[in-house]
Amino acid sequence: MQNIKTIAVIGASDKRNFAVLNELAARYQLLLFDKNEQALSEIHQALLSKNRYAYLEKMPCATNASWEADLIILSGFCINDATVVQTIKEVATAKIIVIMENDDEFTKSINHQVSFDLIFPHSKIIEVINVNSDDQAEKEFLLEGHDSYALDTVSNIFERIGFNTFVSQIN
Repeated sequence: MQNIKTIAVIGASDKRNFAVLNELAARYQLLLFDKNEQALSEIHQALLSKNRYAYLEKMPCATNASWEADLIILSGFCINDATVVQTIKEVATAKIIVIMENDDEFTKSINHQVSFDLIFPHSKIIEVINVNSDDQAEKEFLLEGHDSYALDTVSNIFERIGFNTFVSQIN
């Protein structure tokens, strides 16, 4: 398991992932980026109101956020945004990249695992899929990827912040 201290969240304004970001903010340094600066400011303030002592930084670009991070989360719009994906390509080498998907994005990007592996050949791609549709239910996530070490790292992070994970290693 890798020692993760700083996490870049690219596409941070996706409110469906607020519960995860809120828990991560309590334990990790978060570098937040989103093309929508107003939405980014709102999510930043919401996270600070829940985690008074959290280290949260709004980043001016995805490249800087990814460069400084130990782990990168792609969320919301950026999963299917080729420009954002290409801008972080150079600085994502050897890092774990977590693709945070929700039900509706899963069907759109189910074939992206292979393309993300090709775009980031020296990174470890982990898809994280929220398997619960009920907002009130306990959050459960399916983790899929090729690298067992990266799967273990991401699973431990999610379980440490209070979520259940189901791990599927793809060969």
